[in-house]
Amino acid sequence: MTPVYLQRSALLSALGADLESAAQALHEDRKPTAKPFTLHERGEPRSYLNVRADADDLERRLDRLLAETLGNDSAADCLLLIASTSLDINELEARATREQGFRREHSTPLDLLAERLGQRWGFLDAFTLNTACTSAANGLLYGARLLAAGHCRRVLVLAFETPSVLAMQGFGALDLSSPSGQYRPFHPQRDGLVLGEAYAATLLGLEPGPAPLARLLGGFSACDTSSLTSTREDGSHIDWVMQRALHSAGRQVEDIALVKLHGTATGANDLAESNGIRRLFGDTPPPLSVLKPWLGHTLGACGLSEPLLLLSALRLGQLPPLDYAREALLPLPTAAFGMPTDGLLMANFFGFGGNNASLVLQGMRT
Repeated sequence: MTPVYLQRSALLSALGADLESAAQALHEDRKPTAKPFTLHERGEPRSYLNVRADADDLERRLDRLLAETLGNDSAADCLLLIASTSLDINELEARATREQGFRREHSTPLDLLAERLGQRWGFLDAFTLNTACTSAANGLLYGARLLAAGHCRRVLVLAFETPSVLAMQGFGALDLSSPSGQYRPFHPQRDGLVLGEAYAATLLGLEPGPAPLARLLGGFSACDTSSLTSTREDGSHIDWVMQRALHSAGRQVEDIALVKLHGTATGANDLAESNGIRRLFGDTPPPLSVLKPWLGHTLGACGLSEPLLLLSALRLGQLPPLDYAREALLPLPTAAFGMPTDGLLMANFFGFGGNNASLVLQGMRT
């Protein structure tokens, strides 16, 4: 794969109002406070990690990220890729509540938001991706492919996940959300995920650009068709995807300095990922990082929100360990850990429906 640079990036999440404050919070092991909500049919409490409340609606927040990422540059030579599972569903839900129920005229095309942003900012063109938890990771891979093919000079990947009733109640109905509110990926007694809200953006180009955070050296994405909902529990498909990502980057297993795990804290997904990691790295893998206890599971945005947060925090120094690391299914670090600023990071995302993606990124020295 032709390497591309993450030229300038932005993040709004429960961990902080911008990328720098979120990275500082992770570095200092400061977790956000989750807000409770109630499952409709069960009447049971669950937790959600919201961004700090403000008066901005969805498009104002996205405009703010676009402005931060583009800077003073025109978008005329730039493609926009939107990656999300929620898109504008939370605003449709709010409208339905105000108007006492959904009606046919409430429906909007999936690409309506991309079309509006594309026209307002003057992008060359705009597209929408939705592949569950791999949406943003696939956005990065598609962006790199478009740049290598010469279709544009730059690609802006915009990934976000809003607090929709559909997702919050849906994951609860599937018994995938944590009753305890403790987000513990790879813990033997893990009891599910905690969803999170996030908005992330990065500008991709073949040159370093004004504030490069990393180079995307390679990656791979594929669907495991053995199941309608998940991937093989033996980890074989995950192992294959990671191997293909390494091949795409022209790197070997021993070159990887740190692995960012997907780590949803659901039973089948964590088991499959654990088995896949052991297949590729054996019993002595490089340091393994899990970010969802700090961010929540940001679904379609996690393929961008997590790498941006991790790479930014690594510039500040070491990362905190999880307090249950000694009990985990995988050998998670039991003390503060990190990697060289220009080390190689493998970032994994394994989505509902069996779409699996793995990225190989190299950090940039400041």
